[in-house]
Amino acid sequence: MWRYSELLPVNERIRISLEEGGTPLHRSRRLGERLGLEYLYLKDEARNPTGSFKDRGSSIGVSKAVELKAKAVGCVSTGNMAASMAAYAAKAGLKNLVLIPTGTPVEKMVQTMICGSKLIAVTGKYPETYRMGLEASVRHHIYMVHSDAPFRVEGQKTAAYEICEQLEWNAPDFVLVPTSSGGNISSLWKGFKEMHDLGIVARLPSVVCVQAEGCSPIVAAFKSRKETVQPFSKLDTLAHSISNPDPPSGRRVLRLIKDSKGFALSVTDHEILEAQRLLAETEGLFVEPASACTIAAVPKCSESGMVGNSDKIVCVLTGSGLKDVKSATQLLTKPFEIGSAMELENVLRQI
Repeated sequence: MWRYSELLPVNERIRISLEEGGTPLHRSRRLGERLGLEYLYLKDEARNPTGSFKDRGSSIGVSKAVELKAKAVGCVSTGNMAASMAAYAAKAGLKNLVLIPTGTPVEKMVQTMICGSKLIAVTGKYPETYRMGLEASVRHHIYMVHSDAPFRVEGQKTAAYEICEQLEWNAPDFVLVPTSSGGNISSLWKGFKEMHDLGIVARLPSVVCVQAEGCSPIVAAFKSRKETVQPFSKLDTLAHSISNPDPPSGRRVLRLIKDSKGFALSVTDHEILEAQRLLAETEGLFVEPASACTIAAVPKCSESGMVGNSDKIVCVLTGSGLKDVKSATQLLTKPFEIGSAMELENVLRQI
């Protein structure tokens, strides 16, 4: 990621890095064929050091905190950002405070706590926890780097730079992004715009906001043609990483969808789980449910006619399936149990 340091607003000599960025852009041939698409690409952000796209923003944010001589950093997170911030704070030797909702998958909490973070699970709605964290950071002088904080955006925009470079300095036709607070989709749009403004790519992609049906406030606003996002009243989805009922960057996302000539849609939990299985079976990539929502959205884009078979489509895969193995267990069957070579032969004949 730091190879783009000239476009990053932080002193490169104060670099807190775990070698984030440089993630692969897979040409998805088997899955693309299954879905009837000629040019389907997968930006695998699970390959970042802590297993999610959050590492890009944590690197820049924590580097800026060190530059400003902060003593502590913090965030309010549904899990991925917590694990990422904890790792980068440890690398920088800074204290780290993380507020997460109760019920966050244990895999993410373990990853956060093992790095020495002060982890606090909060009972209540995420927007209230978010405000609580911001208010506490002012009183206790904690440098917050979460959601759509400016320096987190500056790190995460580099994924767009990489996509353009990996497509031989061209922008795709469509980019599908799992969307929660709106920080990452805003970051990617900023990155694509900068590539265009610098004259490096000739055009901009259309951006598609994808949310889980059980928490889809931005999609609801888009379908209603509203300019503001109303809080989602009933939260019900297994895609924990994108379950923000009151996204702070909601209005910004609606504007960028319009500016990019994109759109927003939602997918059900059943569709997410089936997409998670399909991606793993065809491409060998195990992602968390939030990431699989972009794969679940692809058939809907095609069937509606919004995306053509020959369009270049990039699905952003934001996090590893190892972040939430509990959800994936719903897809599994029990292994065969045998006690002899004869039984093994009988099983193999059935395969």
